[in-house]
Amino acid sequence: MATPLTADQLIAALRAEGVKVIEVPGWRTNNRNHKGAWGPVNGSMLHHTVTPKTMSAVSMCFNGTGDLPGPLCHGVIRRDGTVHLVGNGRANHAGGGDPNVLQAVKDERYTTRPPEPHQHQGSSGAVDGNAHFYGWECENQGDGKDPWPAVQVEAMVRVSAALMRAHKWSEKSTIGHREWSDWKNDPNGPDNVVSMPGLRTRIADRLAHPASWNPGTTPKPPAPKPTTPAGEPMDPRLTWLTRAEDLTLIPGSPLTLYWTSEPSDSPNQHGEGGSTFLQGATYTLQLDLEFSGLDGNEYLSIRTLAIPAAGGTPVPGGSVQVDGRGDGTSLVKRTVNLTGRITTDSRLAIEVTAEGATATLEYARVQGLSWAL
Repeated sequence: MATPLTADQLIAALRAEGVKVIEVPGWRTNNRNHKGAWGPVNGSMLHHTVTPKTMSAVSMCFNGTGDLPGPLCHGVIRRDGTVHLVGNGRANHAGGGDPNVLQAVKDERYTTRPPEPHQHQGSSGAVDGNAHFYGWECENQGDGKDPWPAVQVEAMVRVSAALMRAHKWSEKSTIGHREWSDWKNDPNGPDNVVSMPGLRTRIADRLAHPASWNPGTTPKPPAPKPTTPAGEPMDPRLTWLTRAEDLTLIPGSPLTLYWTSEPSDSPNQHGEGGSTFLQGATYTLQLDLEFSGLDGNEYLSIRTLAIPAAGGTPVPGGSVQVDGRGDGTSLVKRTVNLTGRITTDSRLAIEVTAEGATATLEYARVQGLSWAL
């Protein structure tokens, strides 16, 4: 719970996080404060605009629609990654929502969307979210097919991190509209680029670094290597898995990579064939991919999955985008670095999704080192 940022404080927080801010004339006094409370605030909420690529949502969000007066959010996150500020104060964006979700956000223990329907015993829409949440409308048709540009998703992460950092909140104070009102589905995408658990992982990653951190140019500091009880470094294990068979990647359909060869690995660590590897370890891996079918405006989305050994829902890691930069026919080679930790009750897997067009994955290799927990 916190006092809302002033207009100047908001701009300062966004720009410190590397956000490209554009002030729409009149935004500082554009609000619905005369209709109800604005604050104390408890978190930030992400939406999609349901607008096509040919339309700017900025004017609509500033002025509102025929049946819903503006502002409809505090800022519009455009497809090019720019953030247009349209409101300062109470905005018509969240509406009624689940009191259990609000309490979880207040307690900073929100992790994933509750099972459908929300456990609110008929209290859907019982709490006015406009008083409690900053709102950010992200330009997208929201039909599950319209791609989310990587630069826009990065802006969504940075805007969220800026508010979390300014209020000393954790990533668990950022939610999606779908997590607040169980009849909503935004932000909605064809893959997990804009899944809220994945976005919160990326927000947490930013909050672990200074606001000026740029993951594209400044490497993350390596995780400390595990040691024995005597304080001696543990010997690393080698992982080296490949697949050379062609794999068709249909747009928006995630596929878990299946490994067919194990050129060099510790005995019984992976086994010949399978999609999961590593268990109970910290790791630093390099994923090499060779694929075709994408041009410069299309990309692959890569993320890790923690597969529970006892069964259950896989837990996704953060998503990384790999651009096509081809002519749609030539072979493209890309490398992705993956670091993290897999618990003793789960096994690691890697998921790939094509964005924009059908791609053919012609070769994949993952190799690197891991240290037992």
